[in-house]
Amino acid sequence: MIIESILKYVFNSYDWHLNNNSSGKPEQCEDCKALYIHVPFCTSLCPFCIFHSILYRKNLVKDYFISLKKEITDYIENNYNFDSIYIGGGTPTLTVYEISDLIDYIKQYFNIKDISIEGSIYDINEEKIKLLKSIGVTRLSLGIESFQSTTQKEIGRPQLDYEEIMNKIEIASSINTLNVDILFNLPYQTIKDLSYEINKAKESKANQITFYPIMPSIRNSDLFKEPSENNEKPFYYYILKSFQNSDFIQSNAWTFTRNQNSITDEYIVDYPFFVGVGTGAMSYINGKYYVNSFNINKYEKMVCEGNMPVVLSKKLSLREQVYLEFIYKFYSLIIDKKIFEKLFNIDIENYMKNELSLLAFINAIKYENDRIVLTDYGKYIANLIMKNFYINISKIRKYCIENNL
Repeated sequence: MIIESILKYVFNSYDWHLNNNSSGKPEQCEDCKALYIHVPFCTSLCPFCIFHSILYRKNLVKDYFISLKKEITDYIENNYNFDSIYIGGGTPTLTVYEISDLIDYIKQYFNIKDISIEGSIYDINEEKIKLLKSIGVTRLSLGIESFQSTTQKEIGRPQLDYEEIMNKIEIASSINTLNVDILFNLPYQTIKDLSYEINKAKESKANQITFYPIMPSIRNSDLFKEPSENNEKPFYYYILKSFQNSDFIQSNAWTFTRNQNSITDEYIVDYPFFVGVGTGAMSYINGKYYVNSFNINKYEKMVCEGNMPVVLSKKLSLREQVYLEFIYKFYSLIIDKKIFEKLFNIDIENYMKNELSLLAFINAIKYENDRIVLTDYGKYIANLIMKNFYINISKIRKYCIENNL
């Protein structure tokens, strides 16, 4: 645990207290190919959630999507060239018809090769799946969280029985990549509970399964305020063991995929920079982080007035940029040294000599030609590091919400 704590500290050492930003127009970025679209609406607010969401009200939807289109237009006019779209939330599948119109608009300007969207097991149906396929959605991620109705109740989710969930997954399975999200290291969860979740996920028609460790909620929930890490390591190793000698391959620290042509949800791994549009969305452009307003009315007003809806920003130092890219690539389980040469003109082995020496000493990594590959222990470390990165980002979300930014 001492070494794991040191590693979490080493890769959390940069300052995520972002500076206030005066809004202007987006700067140009030729390497920015990924577009993230945030749709915050949910029918209920889950107490364990770490993401920005607001209760769905039909009267909010039209104006919000008008603002999204206007914000995206700013990037069109600044000659961005997106080829990948990720639509997160919230529950984007609550607004599939508005999303369909937005995607049609975007495709007038960009050659989009893949579209990933998050959805809810509670609102998905055959009509929505048909529409999503027609607009070119290549990946759908369903937030199952648990196949057990008792666990669903404990985490504040509406209860569905196993047969209903399996039927919903089958309906959605015509999408090329169908992912299901499962939470682990929940309070009161046992290895037996986790085994049940793994087996049911494998039995389903999903061809991708992502296991997220529970993290501190941004909703001030007592149950999920400070989740214990006591069981996280044995739970994580149990997940790894359960997928050995199976028809799934591990895509990153949290995701297992049956279809080798599948895409994962981590656009941050595949692209050096990305643009986020919508309330509470974040962008990373040319080494700078930008945070959009979390207040939907303020967001729409800023966009309407012709400004970027940015409330916080931070310029990362070179070391912070390198660490950030290392975290992303470490999470992906393979670190290609040539990428760091291309992005930063550095030899990563020399630049991060101390950190890599420590990782090699504790048998977390091994060297294979121009690549650094993670061991099983390294995968657990990657789980810890990415979880702590998510927690840091969640603190920004919570700060913005509490300060009405």
